[in-house]
Amino acid sequence: MMLSPRKWKFLDNFKLGPDGKYVFTGDTFSLKGDWKKQYLKLSLMNVALALCVIGSGLINAAGMNNTFYVIIPYVVEVICLFVLLWNSVRIVYAGQVVRSYIYQPGFSRVCEGAVAIAVFSLLALIGSVIFTALHGFEGKTLQCIFYWVLKLITVLFGVTLNRFAVKLEWEKL
Repeated sequence: MMLSPRKWKFLDNFKLGPDGKYVFTGDTFSLKGDWKKQYLKLSLMNVALALCVIGSGLINAAGMNNTFYVIIPYVVEVICLFVLLWNSVRIVYAGQVVRSYIYQPGFSRVCEGAVAIAVFSLLALIGSVIFTALHGFEGKTLQCIFYWVLKLITVLFGVTLNRFAVKLEWEKL
């Protein structure tokens, strides 16, 4: 079986040390400033975003049961949330010094994931508004309004998380 050279290229950064154990010799990155405080902010923003995305999916608003243009953006939003959380956890778990094979793809996926969540949340909101304009609230006025508010908050959190992540200053060690 042949391994993809691009996918496994980071293995070239591990060299056999004199004691017989592998040592990472590649590039490492670190946050400038108080990295624990920055990681805490990133983690809290991720939790808030996850609560909004999951919470909006638990609301039985009009159109959430049987309308593809409301459901599909939400499903994609959940997938993007998983990607965002996975890469954020990888970066935070690495600690102060992050290896290049975690930092380079992970950091860009955090930024892109936050924007994607905001975009698909906005699409789900637009789909829900279109559904209620065509079919009414189906007796779920309060649920629809709460759903719309959560979607707007999700959009704001996604944009805010992206702006925060882009402003983080990393230095190559």
